[in-house]
Amino acid sequence: MKKAEMITGLVLLILSGLIIWQALEMPPSATFGPGAGFLPFWLGVLLAVLATILFVSAWRRQATGKESAPLFPGKQALFAITLVLVGLAVYILLIDVLGYLLDTFLFVMFLMKVVEREKWPLSLMVAVGTTAGLFITFQILLKITLPSNVFGF
Repeated sequence: MKKAEMITGLVLLILSGLIIWQALEMPPSATFGPGAGFLPFWLGVLLAVLATILFVSAWRRQATGKESAPLFPGKQALFAITLVLVGLAVYILLIDVLGYLLDTFLFVMFLMKVVEREKWPLSLMVAVGTTAGLFITFQILLKITLPSNVFGF
């Protein structure tokens, strides 16, 4: 795990540098507040700090003889990753047909029941909570119109 964490830290550090560089190309402030570059810049800085902490902590840790964990996921994990990617592709294809609410609910249910294999009550609670939370945040609080189906929801 030491090597994997060091590689991950380096990749994230490079990514944070790209984010910061691109954020500096955008205006940092606008007339009445922060501009388009403000949030990406500070998120890039935060990512750089966390990536550095990950890399340094992995580098300082003593290597143990039991570090035989594979660098890449096994067959079961790859199958789960494939399921998530296929589910995400179907989600994207159906969002205009089913609308945001129904499509998001079904996608979260798919993740909970098929990928994570959780029980029905927990799956329903998470799916309803996630869909409701996203709806309240975007549609009600931020007043962003979400994709709707032919029935208007």
